[in-house]
Amino acid sequence: MKHLVSPAIIRPCSSRFAASFSCHPVLTSRSLSTTLSRKEQKAAQPQTPATESIELGAPVTYISESHDPWFNLSYEDWLLRNTPHNQPVLFLYRNFPCVVIGRNQNPWKETTPHKLRESGIPLVRRRSGGGTVFHDMGNTNFSIILPRLLFTRSHGAELVSRAIRERLGIKDCTVNERNDVIIRKGENEYKMTYKIIQHRAYHHGTMLISSSLSELGKSLKSSSPNMETKSILSHRSPVTTLNHHLPPSSSPSSSSSSSSNKHIHHDDFVQAVTSEFAKTYSNTVEKKMETKEVNENWIKDPKVWKGVEELKSWEWQYGQTPEFTNSLEGELSFGSLSASLSARHALLTSLTLHLTPTLHEATEITTTKQSFLDSLALSLVGHRYESLDGAQGALGHEWEDEKWREMGNEVINWLRKVM
Repeated sequence: MKHLVSPAIIRPCSSRFAASFSCHPVLTSRSLSTTLSRKEQKAAQPQTPATESIELGAPVTYISESHDPWFNLSYEDWLLRNTPHNQPVLFLYRNFPCVVIGRNQNPWKETTPHKLRESGIPLVRRRSGGGTVFHDMGNTNFSIILPRLLFTRSHGAELVSRAIRERLGIKDCTVNERNDVIIRKGENEYKMTYKIIQHRAYHHGTMLISSSLSELGKSLKSSSPNMETKSILSHRSPVTTLNHHLPPSSSPSSSSSSSSNKHIHHDDFVQAVTSEFAKTYSNTVEKKMETKEVNENWIKDPKVWKGVEELKSWEWQYGQTPEFTNSLEGELSFGSLSASLSARHALLTSLTLHLTPTLHEATEITTTKQSFLDSLALSLVGHRYESLDGAQGALGHEWEDEKWREMGNEVINWLRKVM
């Protein structure tokens, strides 16, 4: 069955992109620095056993005007599933500040969710794998969608690194053995937060252009050192931004003579990657590339909005988490408390609370407190990790006294803080 993109959800590139792309929906040959022969173009495409046998359709670039991470990730997935299978697709977008984790990651091992909430930074779980990244308006996200038989782990990184070298003038930009886009300076490697994620033929990357590295560092800090998890852990590497590596005497071709415009901006990166994508996949006579803007107000397909709802749900955001265990310790008003727990799908499957009593406390009192804690721990099994939604305290009529309710509240509040 042939898949078609409904013309009602997209419009030809306009507004501020018109100056950069001459956006008539076709990116003209004037926008490209060179025109490749068919042989050269094939050589620039992924090299797999199917390279010569697959006839690609005309490429399309989609540029999102939305900064909503849930919308952009849902629309990205929609493009993957609904554009023609032989059509090269490039999708570019920016998100407001947020932390995005991979499908099989543990949010508490990668970051500290309650601190993100206190800072007003959403935690978003994408549908594809890979590591955790920080998004803000200083970085640009890109996806390259190709036929599955043309998928290679290096192609997306190589295409982007060529765009950075040849169109933005950062000659030290290259690709490492992990297929990350990096910038080499002497013996050091500065890694962009770029990941290749395989889902059909799907490459996804996050390019830091002028992001706040201090906010990135704070947002990607976990407060769960004792947690053991079956989830995929992020590969921690030093990061930098493109603007830290601009040649002293050069600036993007789209910049004016003003010194304030010498830095790379989102539009510069978009133009560079789009032009490189067009050079690789567009034949200016037979397969002209269209560049289209995407506005969430134009999107009517219910699949996109159902995807947004799913990405925002607790069941996806946290319930997708693989099994994990954790050990916690703290000082409470009635003594030192340690907790050992296990969870699956972010629901507690076991919990043990152990009390180290205060000095000179009578054994009988310590035993009673421990019995209360045992009952409380049992009552919390099955509740959501960290939020403990609906937790009411220990089970049994013997714990209905006010002092036990206060002790139970203290323990629950402590657990919510340290989980």
